[in-house]
Amino acid sequence: MRTALTFPVVLLALYASQTAAVQGEPCIADQRGSLVCGTGSGALRVFTNTTSPSKNYAFAWRTAHGLPSGNQTPNDVENVLIRVTDGAVLATLGGTYWETGEMRANRYDLLAAWAPDSQAVIEVANSRWDSDSFAYYRIDGATATKLDLRALVEPVMTARLPPRNRQGNSFRVREDLPVTLDARGRVRFTAMLYVPKGETSNDYKVQVNVRTTGGKPSAQVVSMRRVKAD
Repeated sequence: MRTALTFPVVLLALYASQTAAVQGEPCIADQRGSLVCGTGSGALRVFTNTTSPSKNYAFAWRTAHGLPSGNQTPNDVENVLIRVTDGAVLATLGGTYWETGEMRANRYDLLAAWAPDSQAVIEVANSRWDSDSFAYYRIDGATATKLDLRALVEPVMTARLPPRNRQGNSFRVREDLPVTLDARGRVRFTAMLYVPKGETSNDYKVQVNVRTTGGKPSAQVVSMRRVKAD
């Protein structure tokens, strides 16, 4: 049974961190056809399914010691938003996902939902139980500004629950359902609050509107509807 919920509109001018591009090295295809930017300790590997519609930007991963060789498992992984044309790093993301073409991080997922003009992207970085990062990034030339969407959405969802059920929940954006960002800054997704290994999941279909004023984005929850968990 689906229940429509009504609540006061929530508007938050969330803390937005801005990062200037850090110059990188050109990105070239390796023997498997995936892009690698740079060499040595500064090397990055691009996540193929995260490239922007313009093909100018993408998510990538790196470590402080460079990319591992062979079947080595990487340590201290960092995910970044890059400019593909020159490998410049525009922002550090919140996730630690990795994939080499032969192996990938177990029980981790990374999703990029791009705006049609490629000037903004949503990051969904999930680990086994949680969304480690759910954020909006606005690209403006050589800088990228980050807006934390989890900090906005999770408290509103939690407030929908009975007080006795508000503790001990994990927050997770459903990566198996559509996450979209349209040209008007409307973010649509399904998220869940649940106790790991429990039998009950509180799923909500949510719309968040993002707008940018004076180069600073802010976000507003405009709708939230309880839906039946799959």
